[in-house]
Amino acid sequence: MSRARRRRIGAALVATAAVVLLAGCVGQPHSGVPGYTSAPDVQHRGPAPTAVHLEDGVEVWDLTGPPSVEAFGVDTDGAVTLRNAVAAYSSAEDRPARFVLPGDRVVDLSVGEVIVTVDDHPDGLTDSSGEVITPAGRSFVLQVEGPTSSGAAAGVAAYRDALGAAGLPTGGADELQEAVDSVPSIDPTETNGRLGASTDVPVPEGTSAALSSRFRPSDTTLTFRLQFFVSWAPVPIP
Repeated sequence: MSRARRRRIGAALVATAAVVLLAGCVGQPHSGVPGYTSAPDVQHRGPAPTAVHLEDGVEVWDLTGPPSVEAFGVDTDGAVTLRNAVAAYSSAEDRPARFVLPGDRVVDLSVGEVIVTVDDHPDGLTDSSGEVITPAGRSFVLQVEGPTSSGAAAGVAAYRDALGAAGLPTGGADELQEAVDSVPSIDPTETNGRLGASTDVPVPEGTSAALSSRFRPSDTTLTFRLQFFVSWAPVPIP
């Protein structure tokens, strides 16, 4: 994965963190969606998404087409320029989901949150050195909050199983174990963040995807959460 593509995935971790805290607290039951009748406890506020349907009880997200607010059911509220526009699909209990990616890749994961964040950057974004971080256009990031596991052994095993199920190399689980082993050496005053490991999902140029497991080293009992991220190269702003 190129440096720019890695930055898009890294930015996704930050850009959607606050959304994860709020997504389950807002919204209303999703209903009236052609081809998609969600479980009663799935919450969503916005128009019907065209990229998702139910298939034998599994929530299937078709991510093979170009991203759009229509595909993800994003409520733009009539705004011309979008800033942190969000579509969130939340449930109290994890539910089975499948994410169909470009390049014939499929990731199956139990999910509690599926969150899409949209931002317009008419002039693009650059870092302090002037290097372009995000080209001009409309950016889409999809974040999936998967199941949690308590304890280091269970967390590492769950990540290894998830990687294997997705047909990915399982070396990321060894990286996660190394992160766990590093916890005793971490300065207690610097343990508010999260540690973990991330494994790239091979997809065609223009799309980035990664399957991750993260934990907070300050927790007395380490709790690991599986996460899945997809981002796209910016598309033209309508």
